[in-house]
Amino acid sequence: MSRRPCIVTAALLLPWLAGTSQAASPSFDCKKADGEIEQLVCKDNTLARLDKETTRLYGLALDARSLGTASKKTLIAEQRGWIKGRNDCWKANDPRACTTTSYVNRIYTLRQNYAGARTRDDKGISTGPFTIRCPGVDAAIAGTFVQTDPGYAYLTWLDQQWLLQQTRSASGARYTAKADAGEAMFWDKGPDALFTLPGKPEMNCRVEMPG
Repeated sequence: MSRRPCIVTAALLLPWLAGTSQAASPSFDCKKADGEIEQLVCKDNTLARLDKETTRLYGLALDARSLGTASKKTLIAEQRGWIKGRNDCWKANDPRACTTTSYVNRIYTLRQNYAGARTRDDKGISTGPFTIRCPGVDAAIAGTFVQTDPGYAYLTWLDQQWLLQQTRSASGARYTAKADAGEAMFWDKGPDALFTLPGKPEMNCRVEMPG
């Protein structure tokens, strides 16, 4: 599979946040929204919440005392490059899907690469990355989860990346992902989870919570 993440229909590892249906505003002033994508974010509750969370994590990473001067410069340059890439989503066949992918991928990257971004989770809507171990997968899976309406899960290992969108389930939290080769499914039931890749048998996995 390509390294390009897939926008899919899915479920979320974490419970729904109360109030996700309430109107949200992004981190920037919508009166000064510049370009098609910023205007789209201002009109979309889910994208607005993703924007605010991305900005929150970036601020935490940047303000961390453990981050040296050179690393700060790198982080600033990365964020500027990411913003440019997000804004280029107006060129995509589905700008909203592209923008969603851009935000969730950035949330994952910030949490994965910067310890500061993994602090004060009680103030945000994202968690992770968790380590998910599945027999039959050659490496541990890193999973990051975002509570919006719908919520998103981002799973990555080796050269594979999957973006999953939350759907309701009778028990646990179920994720499904459609791709050309078939459907993937990740179903969390506490510390245990079921995971299926297109054309592969179902695997019993274990979600390791951070200590």
